[in-house]
Amino acid sequence: MLSAIKLDAKGLRLILLTLVAPTLFVLMLLPIRNWFTPSDVAMLQLLWVTFVAQKKGQGAAILCTLISVVLFNWFFVEPYYTLYIYQIDYLTTFIVMLLLGIFIARLSGQLRLQLARTHKHFRQRQRLINNSRQARFTAELEHSRAMMLRSISHDLRTPLATIMGASSLLADRSISLSAEDIHQQADNIYQQSQLLNEHFTKVMELSRVQQMQGELAWQTATPEEVVSGAIARRAATLSQHAWQMQLPEQQSCSGDLTLLEIALSNMLENALRHGIAPITIRYLQQQDQQVFQVINAEQIKRKLASDAGTGLGIPICQSVMQLHQGTFSLTPQVNELNVVASLSWPRSSNKLEQQG
Repeated sequence: MLSAIKLDAKGLRLILLTLVAPTLFVLMLLPIRNWFTPSDVAMLQLLWVTFVAQKKGQGAAILCTLISVVLFNWFFVEPYYTLYIYQIDYLTTFIVMLLLGIFIARLSGQLRLQLARTHKHFRQRQRLINNSRQARFTAELEHSRAMMLRSISHDLRTPLATIMGASSLLADRSISLSAEDIHQQADNIYQQSQLLNEHFTKVMELSRVQQMQGELAWQTATPEEVVSGAIARRAATLSQHAWQMQLPEQQSCSGDLTLLEIALSNMLENALRHGIAPITIRYLQQQDQQVFQVINAEQIKRKLASDAGTGLGIPICQSVMQLHQGTFSLTPQVNELNVVASLSWPRSSNKLEQQG
Protein backbone atom coordinates (compact mmCIF):
# COMPACT_ATOMS: atom_id res chain seq x y z
CA MET A 1 0.00 0.00 0.00
CA LEU A 2 2.80 2.41 0.94
CA SER A 3 4.76 1.53 -2.22
CA ALA A 4 1.69 2.29 -4.35
CA ILE A 5 1.30 5.68 -2.66
CA LYS A 6 4.99 6.45 -3.24
CA LEU A 7 4.69 5.41 -6.88
CA ASP A 8 1.65 7.63 -7.36
CA ALA A 9 3.41 10.56 -5.72
CA LYS A 10 6.44 10.04 -7.96
CA GLY A 11 4.21 9.92 -11.05
CA LEU A 12 2.41 13.08 -9.98
CA ARG A 13 5.72 14.94 -9.56
CA LEU A 14 6.79 13.77 -13.03
CA ILE A 15 3.53 15.00 -14.57
CA LEU A 16 3.84 18.31 -12.70
CA LEU A 17 7.39 18.94 -13.98
CA THR A 18 7.01 17.74 -17.58
CA LEU A 19 3.41 18.68 -18.44
CA VAL A 20 1.68 20.96 -15.94
CA ALA A 21 4.57 23.40 -15.37
CA PRO A 22 5.39 23.90 -19.11
CA THR A 23 1.68 24.41 -19.83
CA LEU A 24 1.29 26.99 -17.07
CA PHE A 25 4.44 28.71 -18.33
CA VAL A 26 3.13 29.20 -21.88
CA LEU A 27 -0.30 30.26 -20.55
CA MET A 28 1.41 32.96 -18.47
CA LEU A 29 3.18 34.24 -21.58
CA LEU A 30 0.08 34.08 -23.76
CA PRO A 31 -1.30 37.57 -22.85
CA ILE A 32 2.04 39.16 -23.81
CA ARG A 33 2.69 36.88 -26.77
CA ASN A 34 3.33 39.79 -29.11
CA TRP A 35 6.18 41.04 -26.91
CA PHE A 36 8.34 37.96 -27.55
CA THR A 37 9.78 36.37 -30.65
CA PRO A 38 9.31 32.60 -31.02
CA SER A 39 13.05 32.12 -30.42
CA ASP A 40 12.82 33.98 -27.10
CA VAL A 41 10.06 31.62 -25.95
CA ALA A 42 12.07 28.60 -27.10
CA MET A 43 15.11 29.69 -25.08
CA LEU A 44 12.97 30.20 -21.97
CA GLN A 45 11.47 26.73 -22.43
CA LEU A 46 14.97 25.22 -22.70
CA LEU A 47 15.81 26.70 -19.30
CA TRP A 48 12.98 24.66 -17.78
CA VAL A 49 14.16 21.56 -19.69
CA THR A 50 17.59 22.04 -18.11
CA PHE A 51 15.99 22.22 -14.64
CA VAL A 52 13.98 19.04 -15.28
CA ALA A 53 17.12 17.27 -16.53
CA GLN A 54 18.94 18.11 -13.30
CA LYS A 55 16.03 17.00 -11.09
CA LYS A 56 14.64 13.96 -12.91
CA GLY A 57 17.21 12.83 -15.45
CA GLN A 58 17.38 12.13 -19.17
CA GLY A 59 13.98 10.48 -19.78
CA ALA A 60 11.97 13.20 -18.07
CA ALA A 61 13.95 15.94 -19.84
CA ILE A 62 13.33 14.41 -23.28
CA LEU A 63 9.60 14.09 -22.48
CA CYS A 64 9.54 17.71 -21.30
CA THR A 65 11.31 18.78 -24.52
CA LEU A 66 8.73 17.06 -26.72
CA ILE A 67 5.82 18.56 -24.76
CA SER A 68 7.45 22.01 -24.88
CA VAL A 69 7.85 21.80 -28.67
CA VAL A 70 4.17 20.89 -29.07
CA LEU A 71 3.05 23.71 -26.74
CA PHE A 72 5.37 26.14 -28.55
CA ASN A 73 3.83 25.24 -31.91
CA TRP A 74 0.25 25.35 -30.56
CA PHE A 75 0.41 28.72 -28.79
CA PHE A 76 3.22 30.73 -30.43
CA VAL A 77 3.37 29.74 -34.11
CA GLU A 78 0.83 31.02 -36.61
CA PRO A 79 -1.77 29.80 -37.32
CA TYR A 80 -2.35 29.64 -33.58
CA TYR A 81 -3.99 26.68 -31.81
CA THR A 82 -3.04 24.19 -34.52
CA LEU A 83 -0.01 21.99 -35.10
CA TYR A 84 0.21 23.07 -38.72
CA ILE A 85 3.62 24.46 -39.83
CA TYR A 86 3.38 26.70 -42.85
CA GLN A 87 6.88 28.23 -42.80
CA ILE A 88 10.10 26.26 -43.10
CA ASP A 89 11.82 28.75 -40.76
CA TYR A 90 9.74 27.52 -37.84
CA LEU A 91 10.64 23.94 -38.66
CA THR A 92 14.31 24.93 -38.26
CA THR A 93 13.53 26.39 -34.83
CA PHE A 94 11.68 23.21 -33.81
CA ILE A 95 14.55 20.99 -34.89
CA VAL A 96 17.19 23.09 -33.13
CA MET A 97 15.08 23.29 -29.96
CA LEU A 98 14.48 19.53 -29.99
CA LEU A 99 18.17 18.70 -30.60
CA LEU A 100 19.33 21.06 -27.86
CA GLY A 101 16.80 19.61 -25.43
CA ILE A 102 17.94 16.06 -26.20
CA PHE A 103 21.60 17.10 -25.88
CA ILE A 104 20.96 18.71 -22.50
CA ALA A 105 19.07 15.62 -21.39
CA ARG A 106 21.88 13.27 -22.50
CA LEU A 107 24.56 15.37 -20.86
CA SER A 108 22.60 15.57 -17.62
CA GLY A 109 21.97 11.83 -17.72
CA GLN A 110 25.67 11.09 -18.13
CA LEU A 111 26.55 13.44 -15.27
CA ARG A 112 23.92 11.89 -13.00
CA LEU A 113 25.22 8.41 -13.86
CA GLN A 114 28.81 9.44 -13.26
CA LEU A 115 27.92 11.05 -9.93
CA ALA A 116 25.95 7.96 -8.89
CA ARG A 117 28.94 5.73 -9.70
CA THR A 118 31.25 8.08 -7.86
CA HIS A 119 29.04 8.01 -4.76
CA LYS A 120 28.86 4.21 -4.95
CA HIS A 121 32.63 3.97 -5.09
CA PHE A 122 32.91 6.47 -2.26
CA ARG A 123 30.76 4.24 -0.05
CA GLN A 124 33.04 1.30 -0.85
CA ARG A 125 36.12 3.32 -0.05
CA GLN A 126 34.65 4.29 3.34
CA ARG A 127 34.83 0.66 4.44
CA LEU A 128 38.52 0.33 3.49
CA ILE A 129 40.29 3.56 4.40
CA ASN A 130 40.75 5.50 7.61
CA ASN A 131 39.07 8.77 8.49
CA SER A 132 41.90 10.99 7.23
CA ARG A 133 41.93 9.40 3.77
CA GLN A 134 38.12 9.57 3.66
CA ALA A 135 38.26 13.31 4.33
CA ARG A 136 40.88 13.81 1.60
CA PHE A 137 38.89 11.82 -0.94
CA THR A 138 35.71 13.74 -0.14
CA ALA A 139 37.50 17.06 -0.63
CA GLU A 140 38.95 15.91 -3.97
CA LEU A 141 35.53 14.67 -5.12
CA GLU A 142 33.80 17.94 -4.29
CA HIS A 143 36.57 19.98 -5.91
CA SER A 144 36.48 17.89 -9.10
CA ARG A 145 32.70 18.06 -9.29
CA ALA A 146 32.65 21.83 -8.73
CA MET A 147 35.38 22.37 -11.34
CA MET A 148 33.59 20.14 -13.83
CA LEU A 149 30.30 22.00 -13.38
CA ARG A 150 32.05 25.38 -13.78
CA SER A 151 33.81 24.17 -16.92
CA ILE A 152 30.60 22.77 -18.40
CA SER A 153 28.77 26.03 -17.71
CA HIS A 154 31.54 28.06 -19.37
CA ASP A 155 32.06 25.82 -22.42
CA LEU A 156 28.36 25.39 -23.20
CA ARG A 157 27.42 29.05 -22.89
CA THR A 158 29.04 30.38 -26.07
CA PRO A 159 28.08 27.53 -28.48
CA LEU A 160 24.48 27.50 -27.23
CA ALA A 161 24.20 31.27 -27.55
CA THR A 162 25.60 31.14 -31.10
CA ILE A 163 23.27 28.31 -32.13
CA MET A 164 20.23 30.06 -30.70
CA GLY A 165 21.23 33.36 -32.27
CA ALA A 166 21.73 31.81 -35.71
CA SER A 167 18.49 29.83 -35.55
CA SER A 168 16.63 32.92 -34.34
CA LEU A 169 17.92 34.86 -37.35
CA LEU A 170 16.83 32.09 -39.71
CA ALA A 171 13.38 31.95 -38.10
CA ASP A 172 12.75 35.71 -38.08
CA ARG A 173 10.20 36.45 -40.81
CA SER A 174 10.91 40.17 -40.74
CA ILE A 175 14.48 39.69 -41.98
CA SER A 176 15.16 38.80 -45.60
CA LEU A 177 18.35 36.75 -45.91
CA SER A 178 20.35 35.99 -49.02
CA ALA A 179 21.38 32.45 -49.87
CA GLU A 180 24.91 33.28 -48.71
CA ASP A 181 23.63 34.57 -45.35
CA ILE A 182 21.53 31.44 -44.85
CA HIS A 183 24.54 29.28 -45.66
CA GLN A 184 26.70 31.25 -43.21
CA GLN A 185 24.17 30.89 -40.36
CA ALA A 186 23.77 27.18 -41.07
CA ASP A 187 27.56 26.83 -41.01
CA ASN A 188 27.64 28.64 -37.65
CA ILE A 189 25.13 26.15 -36.25
CA TYR A 190 27.21 23.23 -37.59
CA GLN A 191 30.51 24.56 -36.24
CA GLN A 192 29.08 25.24 -32.78
CA SER A 193 27.45 21.81 -32.76
CA GLN A 194 30.91 20.35 -33.36
CA LEU A 195 32.19 22.27 -30.33
CA LEU A 196 29.36 20.83 -28.24
CA ASN A 197 30.28 17.34 -29.46
CA GLU A 198 33.95 17.88 -28.56
CA HIS A 199 32.92 19.06 -25.11
CA PHE A 200 30.69 16.01 -24.68
CA THR A 201 33.71 13.81 -25.56
CA LYS A 202 35.74 15.51 -22.83
CA VAL A 203 32.96 14.99 -20.31
CA MET A 204 33.05 11.28 -21.16
CA GLU A 205 36.84 11.23 -20.76
CA LEU A 206 36.65 12.88 -17.36
CA SER A 207 33.88 10.49 -16.35
CA ARG A 208 36.03 7.53 -17.38
CA VAL A 209 39.03 8.78 -15.44
CA GLN A 210 37.05 9.50 -12.28
CA GLN A 211 35.30 6.11 -12.40
CA MET A 212 38.60 4.20 -12.28
CA GLN A 213 39.72 5.55 -8.87
CA GLY A 214 42.95 3.55 -8.57
CA GLU A 215 42.28 0.65 -10.96
CA LEU A 216 45.28 1.29 -13.22
CA ALA A 217 46.36 -1.02 -16.06
CA TRP A 218 50.13 -0.51 -15.72
CA GLN A 219 51.98 -1.02 -19.03
CA THR A 220 55.23 -0.04 -20.70
CA ALA A 221 55.72 1.65 -24.08
CA THR A 222 58.05 4.09 -25.77
CA PRO A 223 57.36 7.82 -25.33
CA GLU A 224 56.80 8.05 -29.09
CA GLU A 225 53.99 5.46 -28.88
CA VAL A 226 52.27 7.42 -26.13
CA VAL A 227 52.53 10.67 -28.11
CA SER A 228 51.23 8.97 -31.29
CA GLY A 229 48.26 7.58 -29.36
CA ALA A 230 47.49 10.99 -27.89
CA ILE A 231 47.56 12.67 -31.31
CA ALA A 232 45.34 9.94 -32.77
CA ARG A 233 42.69 10.71 -30.13
CA ARG A 234 42.36 14.25 -31.53
CA ALA A 235 43.36 13.46 -35.10
CA ALA A 236 41.16 16.12 -36.69
CA THR A 237 42.81 18.83 -34.57
CA LEU A 238 46.33 17.57 -33.87
CA SER A 239 47.47 15.37 -36.75
CA GLN A 240 48.08 18.25 -39.19
CA HIS A 241 50.26 20.23 -36.78
CA ALA A 242 54.08 20.14 -36.92
CA TRP A 243 55.33 19.25 -33.43
CA GLN A 244 58.89 19.57 -32.18
CA MET A 245 59.71 16.24 -30.50
CA GLN A 246 62.34 15.59 -27.84
CA LEU A 247 61.66 11.91 -27.14
CA PRO A 248 64.63 9.71 -26.11
CA GLU A 249 64.79 6.41 -27.99
CA GLN A 250 66.52 4.47 -25.19
CA GLN A 251 63.94 5.23 -22.49
CA SER A 252 60.56 3.64 -21.88
CA CYS A 253 57.39 5.14 -20.43
CA SER A 254 55.33 3.19 -17.89
CA GLY A 255 51.84 3.80 -16.52
CA ASP A 256 48.24 3.40 -17.59
CA LEU A 257 48.85 4.16 -21.25
CA THR A 258 45.20 4.89 -22.07
CA LEU A 259 44.94 7.49 -19.32
CA LEU A 260 48.31 9.01 -20.22
CA GLU A 261 47.18 9.37 -23.85
CA ILE A 262 43.96 11.07 -22.69
CA ALA A 263 45.86 13.53 -20.50
CA LEU A 264 48.52 14.27 -23.14
CA SER A 265 45.93 14.80 -25.91
CA ASN A 266 44.20 17.42 -23.75
CA MET A 267 47.55 19.13 -23.05
CA LEU A 268 48.34 19.29 -26.78
CA GLU A 269 44.87 20.58 -27.62
CA ASN A 270 45.13 23.32 -24.98
CA ALA A 271 48.61 24.24 -26.25
CA LEU A 272 47.25 24.74 -29.77
CA ARG A 273 44.21 26.64 -28.56
CA HIS A 274 45.87 28.94 -26.02
CA GLY A 275 49.55 28.91 -26.95
CA ILE A 276 51.76 30.02 -29.82
CA ALA A 277 53.79 27.78 -32.15
CA PRO A 278 56.31 26.22 -32.21
CA ILE A 279 55.19 23.70 -29.58
CA THR A 280 57.64 21.16 -28.15
CA ILE A 281 56.79 17.74 -26.70
CA ARG A 282 59.45 16.43 -24.30
CA TYR A 283 59.85 13.25 -22.24
CA LEU A 284 62.49 12.86 -19.53
CA GLN A 285 63.22 10.89 -16.39
CA GLN A 286 64.32 12.63 -13.19
CA GLN A 287 65.41 10.35 -10.33
CA ASP A 288 62.32 8.19 -9.62
CA GLN A 289 59.95 10.36 -11.68
CA GLN A 290 59.01 10.34 -15.36
CA VAL A 291 57.82 13.57 -16.96
CA PHE A 292 55.95 14.59 -20.10
CA GLN A 293 56.19 18.29 -20.95
CA VAL A 294 54.41 20.41 -23.55
CA ILE A 295 56.19 23.72 -24.08
CA ASN A 296 54.87 26.78 -25.92
CA ALA A 297 57.40 29.04 -27.59
CA GLU A 298 55.91 32.23 -26.15
CA GLN A 299 54.10 33.14 -22.99
CA ILE A 300 50.30 33.05 -23.19
CA LYS A 301 48.82 36.56 -23.03
CA ARG A 302 46.10 35.62 -20.60
CA LYS A 303 45.53 34.64 -17.01
CA LEU A 304 46.57 31.02 -16.42
CA ALA A 305 45.67 30.41 -12.80
CA SER A 306 41.92 30.86 -13.02
CA ASP A 307 39.58 27.91 -13.38
CA ALA A 308 37.21 29.94 -15.52
CA GLY A 309 37.72 29.42 -19.22
CA THR A 310 40.19 26.52 -18.99
CA GLY A 311 37.59 23.93 -19.97
CA LEU A 312 37.83 20.29 -18.92
CA GLY A 313 41.38 19.67 -20.16
CA ILE A 314 43.07 20.70 -16.90
CA PRO A 315 40.70 18.71 -14.61
CA ILE A 316 41.28 15.63 -16.80
CA CYS A 317 45.08 15.98 -16.51
CA GLN A 318 44.82 16.51 -12.75
CA SER A 319 42.60 13.45 -12.31
CA VAL A 320 44.93 11.24 -14.36
CA MET A 321 47.92 12.31 -12.29
CA GLN A 322 46.03 11.80 -9.02
CA LEU A 323 45.47 8.18 -10.05
CA HIS A 324 49.20 7.84 -10.80
CA GLN A 325 50.14 9.53 -7.50
CA GLY A 326 51.74 12.26 -9.60
CA THR A 327 51.20 15.94 -10.33
CA PHE A 328 50.07 18.16 -13.20
CA SER A 329 51.47 21.67 -13.43
CA LEU A 330 51.11 24.64 -15.78
CA THR A 331 54.05 27.02 -15.28
CA PRO A 332 54.86 30.27 -17.12
CA GLN A 333 58.60 30.88 -17.48
CA VAL A 334 58.77 34.63 -17.94
CA ASN A 335 62.51 34.86 -18.60
CA GLU A 336 62.41 32.30 -21.41
CA LEU A 337 58.98 33.37 -22.67
CA ASN A 338 57.76 29.79 -22.32
CA VAL A 339 54.71 28.11 -20.81
CA VAL A 340 55.40 24.55 -19.63
CA ALA A 341 52.60 22.05 -18.98
CA SER A 342 53.95 18.95 -17.17
CA LEU A 343 52.78 15.48 -16.21
CA SER A 344 55.04 13.97 -13.52
CA TRP A 345 54.50 10.56 -11.89
CA PRO A 346 56.53 7.62 -10.40
CA ARG A 347 58.46 5.35 -12.77
CA SER A 348 57.05 2.07 -11.42
CA SER A 349 53.77 0.70 -10.07
CA ASN A 350 55.66 -0.58 -6.99
CA LYS A 351 56.69 2.98 -6.15
CA LEU A 352 53.08 4.12 -6.62
CA GLU A 353 51.81 1.43 -4.23
CA GLN A 354 54.37 2.51 -1.62
CA GLN A 355 53.18 6.12 -1.92
CA GLY A 356 49.54 5.02 -1.65
